[in-house]
Amino acid sequence: MKQLLMVFLIGLMVSEAHGQQSVDIGFFGGSGTYFGDMTKTEWQKSISPAYGAFVRFNFNPRYGMRFNVLNSNIGAVGEFDSQIWNTTVPGYTYTGFNKNVLDISLQFEFNYFKYIVGDKATPYSTYVFGGVGMQSYSYDLQYIGQSGSEITPTIPFGLGFKFNLSRRIGLGIEAGMRKSFSDKLDDLDDPLSFDIPDGDVVTQVKYTDQYHNNDWTAYLGVHLVYKLIYGNKEWTLRTPKQNTLDWGIENNSKNRK
Repeated sequence: MKQLLMVFLIGLMVSEAHGQQSVDIGFFGGSGTYFGDMTKTEWQKSISPAYGAFVRFNFNPRYGMRFNVLNSNIGAVGEFDSQIWNTTVPGYTYTGFNKNVLDISLQFEFNYFKYIVGDKATPYSTYVFGGVGMQSYSYDLQYIGQSGSEITPTIPFGLGFKFNLSRRIGLGIEAGMRKSFSDKLDDLDDPLSFDIPDGDVVTQVKYTDQYHNNDWTAYLGVHLVYKLIYGNKEWTLRTPKQNTLDWGIENNSKNRK
């Protein structure tokens, strides 16, 4: 969190140097799915609708920060191979899961090309994003008789392509992943773990833990963006074509002084 706060403060200082940042609001619609411990998954039945919204602060045409909220029914249809599962409940058969997952994150967004919603000089750009977040969902570990609610940190990252539709409206296509720090999403918490008895001492062999687990979520969809605040209208692009990796931001209002 300290590193994220430092990035945010640096962004604020840069935005002050180049004028007021612009603000966008966006709405996401698409699908979500999961990757985890299941060994036999019917993928065509394991994709569910996902929707959400975000607020994005553009510090300049190359990078910004956004607060992102997604909600979806994450699930999978299939089974866990009982031949390699050392379950404590004889006869229990795992056939999949389905649950509501709330995903909240703070993401740093970097545009490969300079991009401003509604600006004819910057009509489109590919982009990447990454940040920190959290997920909330319920779990039911029937094979060991545990259930409850889980709140876990996540690492979101992904990429996309966005382009302008009008002076204030843009459209984007985005694919993203969430690395979870919990293994309870699929209701299988380290199912391959087992105990090795040695007299009065029992050693537990674990395949996953808080930092090494198998649960991921994935999202794919489109977002519609509305330019809420234009911010600095004096931005100019020093190198719109020649050097795509240059920040290339210049404030004309300061040059006139």
